[in-house]
Amino acid sequence: MEDLAFFEATQAEPLEAGAQTRAERRDQQIQRILEAAKNCFVRSGFQGASMQQICVECGMSPGALYRYFPSKESIVEAICEADRQDEMTCFGVLKQPQSAVEGLVEAAIAHILHTHEKGSAPLFAEMRSESMRNEAVRCTVDGHKQQIANMIAPLLKGAIERGEIDPQVDLQTLMAVVMSIGEGLAINDLPSRGVALDQLEIVLRAMIVGMLRPTGHTDGEQSSVPATFSSFG
Repeated sequence: MEDLAFFEATQAEPLEAGAQTRAERRDQQIQRILEAAKNCFVRSGFQGASMQQICVECGMSPGALYRYFPSKESIVEAICEADRQDEMTCFGVLKQPQSAVEGLVEAAIAHILHTHEKGSAPLFAEMRSESMRNEAVRCTVDGHKQQIANMIAPLLKGAIERGEIDPQVDLQTLMAVVMSIGEGLAINDLPSRGVALDQLEIVLRAMIVGMLRPTGHTDGEQSSVPATFSSFG
């Protein structure tokens, strides 16, 4: 039965030239399903989109689809995982930033551009909305958000300990605000609304400077920081 389901899945659409291995065929099918699901979620909402609609969208039978994903929640998890890989590149600038301020500004602009170019703001908004009703989706979305927080928090913690910044609130509160602002920017996709990127960068830098309050000091050794941080969502 498994071989039959796999044959059905891989025959749903002609394979691209060069995709010869079983793993490559599987990856092709998964990508087709994810793209179809994104379209359905944006068009009908998570609640309105059914697994049957996703089957129709990607031209696949229910038996083939369920072999890859047993539920819509599992599809959301796969979408978040795929997007996480791209976002790790956006936030890679945090590893060796010129300063905490510049690191946050560069990461924010990179993420805004990533969201805008992929046109993923409507999907992101739908998934966040569904996370308020669906526990499984909430865990997936918040877990994705936490991974980003775990990249930002060490930067801010180290800068505070070195005396480079002097925020008026504790790290927990600061991170909650930073993550909420970032989420809002991703959902709103300001470049698509005509906001010039250079102007957006000016506003972002001024806002981040106001929150972090750089001291101008860069002396001191960076202390070790925890590998993970409590949830900021």
